[in-house]
Amino acid sequence: MRQIRLALVGFGNVGQAFARLLLEKRSELEAEFGIMPVVTGIITGRHAACIDPAGIDLEQALSVISQGRPLIELDTLGFIGDALEFIQSCPADVMFETTPVNPISGQPALNHIRHALEHGMHAITANKGPVVYGFHELTELAASQGLGFRFESANIVYVMETPGI
Repeated sequence: MRQIRLALVGFGNVGQAFARLLLEKRSELEAEFGIMPVVTGIITGRHAACIDPAGIDLEQALSVISQGRPLIELDTLGFIGDALEFIQSCPADVMFETTPVNPISGQPALNHIRHALEHGMHAITANKGPVVYGFHELTELAASQGLGFRFESANIVYVMETPGI
């Protein structure tokens, strides 16, 4: 069984829906694809962040968020910092980026993706802004690092299925 460590940058509606989908499809991902996705970090603008190299209990994370409590309750590293520090600190193979984005600049998603690629993570975004404003740069950066840059949230399965990613 191949473990894939995920960092979730953004945990609003899309990030939470993705977490529920991971929970729902866990057995199928293991049985059909031989992969075990493990979320090792979550950061959100409204509910702080948590990092646990052993894996975060997604049901518990969803419960904490639904009760309006901070994710720091689930943190095992004592992480305090911004999203770029989170990306650098979180032990993950893939960063899944779903933060609110400025449609005029593609930020902060553009910086999140760039930072993830620079720190050895494959990057996936559900945001269109960084694709519009940074497609060539991000694609070239990913290729130079031997990593994948994917956009639209459906691509998480593609990255998980691709050998070497």
